[in-house]
Amino acid sequence: MALACLAAGLSSCDSAAGEPHRKLVWSDEFDGANGALPDPAKWKLEQFADATDDEMQCYTDNSDNGHTDGNGYLVISAIAASGNCADGWYRDVTSARLTTQGMHSWEHARFEIRAKMPSGVGTWPAFWAMGDDPKLEWPAVGEIDAMEYVGSNPAHVIGTVHGATDSGDHWFLQADTDAASDTTLTTDMHTYAVEWDADKVSWYLDGEEYGTVTRHEVEAEGDWAFDRPFYLILNLAIGGVLGGEVPDTLTYPQELVVDWVRVYA
Repeated sequence: MALACLAAGLSSCDSAAGEPHRKLVWSDEFDGANGALPDPAKWKLEQFADATDDEMQCYTDNSDNGHTDGNGYLVISAIAASGNCADGWYRDVTSARLTTQGMHSWEHARFEIRAKMPSGVGTWPAFWAMGDDPKLEWPAVGEIDAMEYVGSNPAHVIGTVHGATDSGDHWFLQADTDAASDTTLTTDMHTYAVEWDADKVSWYLDGEEYGTVTRHEVEAEGDWAFDRPFYLILNLAIGGVLGGEVPDTLTYPQELVVDWVRVYA
């Protein structure tokens, strides 16, 4: 669903919420043809099995798992498909994980996504960002989770920041909220955002701030890792440490449907 102001140039587009000085600097409106892979100038499709978090899926670059639908949406589908992943693991589910790593990253920005969540218990979609510094490993490089959702709690959204202590141990601080009592996040599109600067990180659901973590609070836990560019990641996992137990009754495909992703800086 393209922005009218894009025709006039990105610099003419103001942020719809948050700090008023921000301008739209990057976006994907997912206007590709039905069945097309996401724009390769904006995203890479990663190929591996995420064994570290006990997840069930294999990420592929197959359009069955990640494609535009011809109507202005990106559809990330977890499907039942058994086989070996690109890194040798065997999985019974495939899905997609998109990243801007190596192509696009931003410092002290606002990341937004408008999306509809999958409804199945055991699903774990996320829109998040990692620090762009090849000399550092996680958690020292920093992680900002703009949105995490689990299918077992379909009205709930979580935002988190992760980093390392001086000794290299992992710390995290988190905010969360629920959608309106008469709706879930699976029935309609909602807008999720995170915005950060040198002093704080704040999270938003449908334009309403629901949590902030300050630099002072972070430095009470460990290092402030957020004065560097961050690249985006968008994925749909099944199971894992946050997704939880996956019931045998879970049906496929499970779909994360995305209207747009936008970056303001």
